[in-house]
Amino acid sequence: MPAGADCSRVSDATPSHLERWLALAVRYWAFNMTLVHGRGSNWPGFRYSDEEKDTLRSIASKGSEAEYTVWLALAVAFILLIMAGVTIIGINLLLAASGGEKNMANTPMAAFYLELVLDLVVSLSIGFPLAMVPAAALVGRWFAVKDADLPSRSITSIYFRRLWFQITRVAVLCSAAILPLWVFLPDNSKFWVVSQLVVPLLSPAVAALTATYYLTARLRQKAD
Repeated sequence: MPAGADCSRVSDATPSHLERWLALAVRYWAFNMTLVHGRGSNWPGFRYSDEEKDTLRSIASKGSEAEYTVWLALAVAFILLIMAGVTIIGINLLLAASGGEKNMANTPMAAFYLELVLDLVVSLSIGFPLAMVPAAALVGRWFAVKDADLPSRSITSIYFRRLWFQITRVAVLCSAAILPLWVFLPDNSKFWVVSQLVVPLLSPAVAALTATYYLTARLRQKAD
């Protein structure tokens, strides 16, 4: 897309609720990254070309600082709730696989650390995007954001998928800590960890990524 291109959805049909929520999430993420770029910096793992920065700036220009502030506060609140939920699920999975609290003393310490790393990976890869979307939906409703001021289906598809995969890439890099922990697990515990802990925790993240790829591909098809 040419630098500074108009990213509104003038040529799009009325978006569905989900399409609108995703477009709102892209709107506020664009505002966030424009603030970062305006300071002449980049977040590690979240690099954009000059043309992409112009597009993000065009999207952000249709929003307000008040909207962004409320969205950020809500997104932080939601991510904290999601992270707490993921941690509780991870601990319960570890407890169940260990046979209850009475057997926790026999659980390898590496398994505890591994569970915490997996909690972090899942919280990053699915928690952050899932927190951003409902926060954006609420703020868009409260501030009565018009559909015409939202990015088009095509732009929404490109930048929401980009956002999710950037976050997931950061999560994967964080998961590099899993490999050393795996080495320290007793040989007879490795299969147990995969079947009782790794698979149940990471399966939702894989499913969410697959669903995101499918959804954004559908948005691109509608735009075309």
